[in-house]
Amino acid sequence: MSNPRSAQDDQNSTGATSPSPNLTGDPQDATYTTSPAAGAQPPAGDPIPTTAAAPTGREAGADTDLGAGAGGEAVPGVGGEYYSPRDVDGDGDVDLIHSRVEGVETITHIDEDGAITLVEQDTDGNGTYETGIAPTAGGVRLAEDLDDDGTVDLATHLDSATGAPVRQDVIEGGLITDTQFDTNSDGNPDLQVIDSNGDGRFDTAVLDTDADGITNDTLVDTNADGTFDLRTTDTDNDGSQESFDTATDGHLGSIEQFEALIPAEDHYHEQAGTYPGETPADVTATDLT
Repeated sequence: MSNPRSAQDDQNSTGATSPSPNLTGDPQDATYTTSPAAGAQPPAGDPIPTTAAAPTGREAGADTDLGAGAGGEAVPGVGGEYYSPRDVDGDGDVDLIHSRVEGVETITHIDEDGAITLVEQDTDGNGTYETGIAPTAGGVRLAEDLDDDGTVDLATHLDSATGAPVRQDVIEGGLITDTQFDTNSDGNPDLQVIDSNGDGRFDTAVLDTDADGITNDTLVDTNADGTFDLRTTDTDNDGSQESFDTATDGHLGSIEQFEALIPAEDHYHEQAGTYPGETPADVTATDLT
């Protein structure tokens, strides 16, 4: 499967979803670590360095005065690093925590129940918070502004129990244009769907049905009616798709079976005008052929 950052350039190439923050435990009681630079892989056996530990809720005895500690509370034995809880609205509870660990600035937002709602990080030290991590109904979403223009370019959805990436969206102009899924939880993407004509709805599906990193089938909706009109297949698994099949009767299936993998409340359904009733469970790319 292709890497989502270059998916529209070469939808049949092999690759993997980009590295993403590790996550341990429930999103509201979790430890987050930073994502490597685009295209970088951490050394084998060498964990990604932790940049911030997300607080578990209200800190007993914490300094909740907005003015106090504004310069940061020093971490003992660590020069230049600090942890500063803030009570922004003066109700006696911590609303956000500003911290610096290993040079990474982090702002953790906390709701009135003490649950984490958003973690913002400046991972490259340029003064902009280009990374945002937030719990979702199904896990955790990592949003990245890769070019510091103030808009999200890449969103990685993580499993709340394992921290493994299960889906990754490429976002252009506020619209999801390319999505990769790991439908069998083996750590590698096996399904890619693409909006090739920019109308807000996916029209192309690229499938690795045997989880070997080679595209087996490509399905294309050529007339934007929601059903596939063309299928190309790699019959001998040599990386080249030599078999072609066209359809006018809908027997190749529709894009809806892939859109249903995206939660109903997701932004994609708003932009595409599709609202599935529920997300199917335990679906693999093999099931979708």
